[in-house]
Amino acid sequence: MILNYLKLAFRNAIRQPFYTLVNVVGLTIGMVACWLLATYYFHEKQYDTFLPPVNRIAAAALDLKMGDTEGVTTNTPPPLGMRLAEYPEVEMTARTFALGDVLIRQSEGTESTVFSESNALAVDSTFLSLFEFPMVQGDKNALNAPLSLVLTEKMAQKYFGTTQAVGKSLSLNDRLFKVTGVVKDLPTNSSLNFGFLAPVKDFRVVENFMWSWIWLQMDTWVKFRQPLTETNIAALETKLPAMVRKHAPSAFERVGQNFEEQIKRGDRYNVRLLPLTKLHLGYPQLSSRLTTIGDGNQVRTLALGGLIILLLACVNFINLSTARSMKRVKEVGVRKALGSSKGSLVGQFLVESSLLSGVAFLLASAVTWSVLPLFNQLTQIAFTPDDLFSMEVMRIIVALPVITGLVAGLYPALYLSRFKTTDSMKKSTGSAHGGFSLVRSGLVVLQFSVAIVLMLGVTAMYRQLYFAQHSKLGMEKENVLIIKNGRHFANLSEREVFRQQLKQLPEVSEATHSTFLPSLGSFGDFYEPEQGEQANAVAQNLPISSFMTDEHFVPTLKLEIIAGRNFRPNSPADSAAVILNETAVKAIGWKNPIGKWMRYPGNANQRFQVIGVMRDFHLGSVRTVIDPTALFHESSKTYRTWGSYLAVRLQPGTEKATIQKATDMWKRAIPNVPFEYDFLDASFANLYRSEQHTASIIMVFTGLALFIGCLGLFALALFMSEQRTKEIGIRKVLGASVLSVTALLSKDFLKLVLIALLIASPIGYYLIDKWLADFAYRIDIGWGMFVATGAAALLIALLTVGYQSFKTALTNPVKSLKAE
Repeated sequence: MILNYLKLAFRNAIRQPFYTLVNVVGLTIGMVACWLLATYYFHEKQYDTFLPPVNRIAAAALDLKMGDTEGVTTNTPPPLGMRLAEYPEVEMTARTFALGDVLIRQSEGTESTVFSESNALAVDSTFLSLFEFPMVQGDKNALNAPLSLVLTEKMAQKYFGTTQAVGKSLSLNDRLFKVTGVVKDLPTNSSLNFGFLAPVKDFRVVENFMWSWIWLQMDTWVKFRQPLTETNIAALETKLPAMVRKHAPSAFERVGQNFEEQIKRGDRYNVRLLPLTKLHLGYPQLSSRLTTIGDGNQVRTLALGGLIILLLACVNFINLSTARSMKRVKEVGVRKALGSSKGSLVGQFLVESSLLSGVAFLLASAVTWSVLPLFNQLTQIAFTPDDLFSMEVMRIIVALPVITGLVAGLYPALYLSRFKTTDSMKKSTGSAHGGFSLVRSGLVVLQFSVAIVLMLGVTAMYRQLYFAQHSKLGMEKENVLIIKNGRHFANLSEREVFRQQLKQLPEVSEATHSTFLPSLGSFGDFYEPEQGEQANAVAQNLPISSFMTDEHFVPTLKLEIIAGRNFRPNSPADSAAVILNETAVKAIGWKNPIGKWMRYPGNANQRFQVIGVMRDFHLGSVRTVIDPTALFHESSKTYRTWGSYLAVRLQPGTEKATIQKATDMWKRAIPNVPFEYDFLDASFANLYRSEQHTASIIMVFTGLALFIGCLGLFALALFMSEQRTKEIGIRKVLGASVLSVTALLSKDFLKLVLIALLIASPIGYYLIDKWLADFAYRIDIGWGMFVATGAAALLIALLTVGYQSFKTALTNPVKSLKAE
């Protein structure tokens, strides 16, 4: 029986090649989309699962509120790990400290290879035991000895040409370390990304702050003795406020702050534990140095998008099958008259849909494999064929042809098999309008509603990205060259000489040095404004992001001083001066800030006098509000940081020549340090890399959804034209024009697209508004976006249907009438 069903299914497919092609192509595209997005979904869901103890590891985080600033961050103080290790529930803790840009030198005789690397971590000796990273060489004790070094396979291969690197030596910032272990390369779905591991005890900066609960420059990891549950996490978290109250107040007192008073005023300093299994997708608003924090809702939405595209392909199958049902009514009648039951007819039609689904699945396998490199470019993730055919993905994918066959074929099968024998023998063709049943109309509306929602989403995302990258940020970020590794000059004088040489280039209009730059971070700490003679109370303490720089910073970035003045050249008094932004002045509460004073508890209550106020400018993404910001003169030496950049404003169009000259100058000044550069506008654009990738993925799959919808619409329009051949011939004989006939055939379809637009618009508005809520600065959702998207959808539908309608309208009426 099954063999007979297959023969009949094959004959029907061959008999209607165009409709078969439409169905197979649509289902293939749907399966490819579903397959690729399923691969992406499981990649994101399986972050860190390669680690054996993943279900026992948590990241320590602080739930903070200081004044008006609050949030959750994985940036933690140095003593936290040691204190958490005292609890019996905890097996061990480990801390990590990002070393920033590090010069790695490998010497071979008289020759040496030097690279600047940004993937080095200083870690506790327990780090390898806690995470249990798979080792190629060495063991979990590889970081016990001073000046030991652990590499990944990739880094070992890069510097030594082999993964067998134990016993060899590398220089980190001119300090010699001995390789004691090699870790297997980390997968792309690892929360921790590193190339080098060194003992944290070899970096005194951490040891110097072991007293501090304010210096939040560490990541702290906790390994429980038992698998993590909500119960045992909550049980330990309830004990932690007492630990904070015991140890933190003395650290705050050391910098002149009263911890207990701050808590009474409503401030918050709570320790939380975030399971590693949820870290990647469970906390999208988390502030962290980890660059792998994702958004679970976004990932789930993309996975759902794959299923929706496949569903749209199934809709095509259902629409075309039911529209062409009248051509098969006689077949149903004859088979029922010969004794076929309703069940056997349903079985036959399901075999037909399953056959097409199976063919589509085979094609989808080949297409998915071939487009994988393009998908990798789109997602910026290096997926391999092993990922496509992983056990988790295949559990879903192997079910696709079966599920698709049932979903696509069940309704047409039930619809066709319901005809009675007597009714079937009387019907040979449907009425001219018979193809537009309520179900088919609803399915067309569904297709275009989904497509329009996706179009609206893509439009909003690209408009927001354009706004973020091209709006005025309070500075001019174009034509600014960033030179890294400024801290490797032998002394400040040599760095200043290099800056002056840059400024003398005809292509350069200004040059500055700064600890950090907008888009590349800043130094953050708490400052205490002084009340002075002002009547109204001012903020007692305030978190401020700052740059320690020179008098050239303001003109180089073209910041605007709106009150007071900039730093002056060679002015010793400016070592105790500060320039604040508008947000800082407003948060402090000063009426007339010029001349007011503030203290920095972090450096023995060092005092600074406000000499200027600058207009607000963005330090980072438009997702976040502009922070209170300050500029300190580098002569103040108010804090120490490894950040050191040179920013150079260029004449437009001189980038290539300037880079070549700057490279030559750099090689003469510090030949052992690589010359690394970027541009400020490109650095800002990099802040939106995640959003750009998401928008690109959605745009591609929106195009696929539109293509599938138009493919089905075209096939349906062709079928309807065939059904109305005689009517069209009569109308033309009676004088109907080509335009009127085209309009007649197109209007029913366009009405459905208009209905889809009405349904999709409020849904699209809601989803766009929800997505934009994550941005502190955002576009307005104007009616123009909906008009433009609706017009585009109508135009696409009109071109799809209009072509076939126009072609039918041109048919000679004599031939149309003879056809029947």
